[in-house]
Amino acid sequence: MSKLRIFFTVLKNLIKRELDYVSITPTHALLFMTYRCTSRCEMCTIWRRGKQVDAQKELSFEDWKKCIDKIGLENLEVVELFGGDSLLRKDVTIPLIEYIMKNNENIIVDLPINCNLLDKKTAIALVKAGVGRLYVSLDGPNAIHDEIRGSHGTFNRVENGLKYLVDAKKDRGKKTPEIIINCTISSSNVDNFEQIIPFAEKLGVDTLEFEYVGELKEENIKKTNVAGIRPTPFYITLGSSNLLKREQAHLLKKKINDIRKSTKNLKMKIITRPIDALTIDNLTDGTVPNKKCYLCRYTVSVDPYGNMMGCFHFNNYLSGNIKNDSFSSIWNNDKHHIFLKFQKKGEIKICKNCISGVHRNPTFFQSLYRTVFFSLKGKGFDE
Repeated sequence: MSKLRIFFTVLKNLIKRELDYVSITPTHALLFMTYRCTSRCEMCTIWRRGKQVDAQKELSFEDWKKCIDKIGLENLEVVELFGGDSLLRKDVTIPLIEYIMKNNENIIVDLPINCNLLDKKTAIALVKAGVGRLYVSLDGPNAIHDEIRGSHGTFNRVENGLKYLVDAKKDRGKKTPEIIINCTISSSNVDNFEQIIPFAEKLGVDTLEFEYVGELKEENIKKTNVAGIRPTPFYITLGSSNLLKREQAHLLKKKINDIRKSTKNLKMKIITRPIDALTIDNLTDGTVPNKKCYLCRYTVSVDPYGNMMGCFHFNNYLSGNIKNDSFSSIWNNDKHHIFLKFQKKGEIKICKNCISGVHRNPTFFQSLYRTVFFSLKGKGFDE
């Protein structure tokens, strides 16, 4: 595809996104299968929440079918099945993927996994079910990855899981799912994260994406109050910060630039945009250059019990329960629109640290500028 054609494709998608922003049209669904997790990641506390929940109260397969029918599969472009470790509920997750694809084969189903529960049988089942993109977390060589993810043997399970997935695709002549290694860069792995590149290439992975750890800061959590409710996010750091110091940030920028140059001829796609879009100051102080949130306007976020959340980072602000009520009565109710108004006015202070928005929340003009800048310069900001 020519650069001019790419530009006009980007432009068309951006115009559609602006229209969806104004009309508050849901095009994505983020469904939490469970808060329980088999990892103990240092940058996330969702596993602590998962230890306190009653698994019997999580939605059943039939419940989830009714929920997504209410949202309307014909209107959705992407459905992401999230966790915790969503494969703790593989008896629900896999048939739900099959159900989604049976009713709308144009939907892309995303599934992030840590591979702790990905055996050969499960890999084959996921490929058969029609999952569109599989995101596998891998943060560095063996010992580093295990330490960050808080579970001994995780690296080996990732290696085996990736082999199972690649083989399952090959054996069935499938182009999907796209197998994506997601490498989260922090102070714990900035010195050696690039060592996973030859590892991923050798295994036959489709894509390797580098992103930044991010950190929702305590002072902004305390400053955020919507209708008397303060957020209780799980993407926070326990103890010392995972953000980069200034010299580490400069090192990261240099490494990313070198990676971009040295991997041009790889068959495997390398994505550095989430790092490219951040400046040295962003990396060191944990701020993100977001001006407004598209996510909370086009994404339907549902917790493991059917509650619709204003935002998955603000997971205790609940607009209603889709198991019991119609989707439109929740999406259009006062509570949901109060949340959107607070966000639009800049009163949800945790948005300043929302790393999820780096990829998804640049404004129309920010997106155009980045597209042109990165294409012309061949490098990211502050490189």
